[in-house]
Parts: sequence; C-alpha cells; structure tokens
Amino acid sequence: MSAALKKIAAQSKTLIIVHRIFDNWRRRRAFKAGNTVSAYGSTHEFWSLEKSVSYIDMVYREYIEYSGLGPEAFRGSRILEVGPGDNFGVALKFLAAAGADKVVCLDKFYSERNVEQQTRIYQELRKQLGADEARVFDECINLNNGIDLNPERLQYIYGHGIEEADQILEPGSFNFILSRAVIHNVYDIERGFEAMDRLLAPGGYMLHKIDLSDENMFSSRGMHPLTFLTIPERIYYLMASDSGKPNRKLIGDYREQVVNRGYDTKILITAVLAEGPLVPHKERIESGVDYGGKTRFLINEIRPKLTAPYRKCSDDELATTGIFLVATKKHQNHK
Repeated sequence: MSAALKKIAAQSKTLIIVHRIFDNWRRRRAFKAGNTVSAYGSTHEFWSLEKSVSYIDMVYREYIEYSGLGPEAFRGSRILEVGPGDNFGVALKFLAAAGADKVVCLDKFYSERNVEQQTRIYQELRKQLGADEARVFDECINLNNGIDLNPERLQYIYGHGIEEADQILEPGSFNFILSRAVIHNVYDIERGFEAMDRLLAPGGYMLHKIDLSDENMFSSRGMHPLTFLTIPERIYYLMASDSGKPNRKLIGDYREQVVNRGYDTKILITAVLAEGPLVPHKERIESGVDYGGKTRFLINEIRPKLTAPYRKCSDDELATTGIFLVATKKHQNHK
C-alpha cells in the first residue's frame, strides 16, 4: 500500500471512530431522556413475506437443534427471549409449536416496525399450524384489530437491557433464556450474565447465538476485519458502551462467564474469519482444516497492531467470528 493510500485509510479509521463516539453519546443521551425507539433490530423491514417466515422458522429450528433438545423440552416452560427486535414470530413458534407456557420478550430499544407488514407475517405463520397449535396461537396474539398481545402468554418489555432485567423480572422464573445476534451488543457482559443467572431457574438453559465480528463497522469500508480490536479500550468504550455496537468479547470471554458460574457448557463455532459460516458447527476449529492461508495471513498481518488483550490470543480464537452457546444451570449452582 502506498503512503498516500495508508494516509487515507488512517483518516477513514479516525473518521469512523469519531462518528461512533458521537453516535454513542447521542444514543446515551436519547435513552436517558426516555427515547427508546431505534431502527436497530428492524430485521424484517425490507424482506419479503416468504423470507421473513423462512427466517423465523430457521431461528426456531436452530434453537431446537443446537440446544440438543427436542421441542418437548420446551413444553410448559417459561422463556425469556432477549432482543426480539421488530417481530415476535420466534416466541409464537415456541408457544404454539413447542407448547411453552409463556414467553417474555425483552429489548433495550423499541425497534421500528410496519404493523401491516408484521400482521401479514403473523397471519402466514398461523397458516402453517395445525388446529390445536392455531388455537394456542390465537390465545397469545389477536390480529383482528392491529397486533394485540395477551401478556399472560406473550409479554413484551422494552426500555430495559438484559443487564438490569433481574431488577424488573422475578428471579429464578425462567427455564430458558435465549437470544440471537444480541449478546455481542451488551457491553458489560459480566452484568448481563449475572442478571441472566439470577433469572434462570436451576436446571434451566441459556441458548445464545453470538456474533464476534466487527458487525461491518470497519470491514464494510474495505478495512481489515479485526481493525476494531486495534482500538484502545478507553476509546472503544466511548464508541460502543451505549450504542449497541460489538463489545469485542471473544469465545474465551463467553466461556468464562458461564463456566465460572458453574454451568455445564457447550460452545459451537458457527463462523470463521475469511471463511464465513461453518456448517456443520464445531466445538473446535483447526488451522488447515477449518481455515487456511487467507485467515492466517489476516491474523498475522494485524496481530502487531492489536491491543494488548487480543495480541496474545491464539489464532483459533481470533479466527472464531461466531458461536452458539449452550449453558445449563446446575440444580445446586455454585459461584
């Protein structure tokens, strides 16, 4: 890269950092003022009806498959879904198809949504159900005049992050806590996992699909995909602490959160740097098997520039860009 191009790239990185710091400040100020509305989490906004329904079915199936549990394990259970975004389709699948007793959907922000579009999605989901499942569906949501949830079966709470959920929900009241592409946006995962631990009943499960990438912060501008790990922590805090940006925690950080709390733990690796999704998911990845020279080149190129905590990470850890966490709380959990 020429000196001129290096200078432009450096300026671009600086501009992104400045923009993220401003956005983080703006979001924190708005949230404190009571403005929780956000376009973040509006997953279905530009999707076709078919794609939306297919996505909901896929997410539901992945929870069932990668948890290692059948749908019957969720029957009669109480579920906390963290970060449902603009749609309650996954919650409705657990209620109608798996027979869950109640699902509470918790979100820090209220994701903008098109009510007419969402109604069509729910109507299409209902068409897939048998008579008994459709009856349960109708107990949980009424579509006759907009979208009306029955809070006894399907409750929606927004304006509260998972870090403080144990202050507004009953401790030990959930059998499952699950999320998809949400936990990596929780900046203080220590508080987040402590709250989830308090809310989860003994014998309960945490099921989290977690993105470990930069979420296109720098990589979408043609920059190195691990650029976000080169920024000093004091600066990155100003960029991401309140704006739902990646928390920069890696696979080992999440393993530590649940293992240290005494959970039986399985972590499946779902994506690899420069390789994309890893199918089938694996508990361990190997150089030369699951990733090759391109991944190793990217890691070796950026390693000298990484901040101290990341510079010492193994290639496998830096190469892991997505995980599915399955953690079971023991009946006599110890700290």
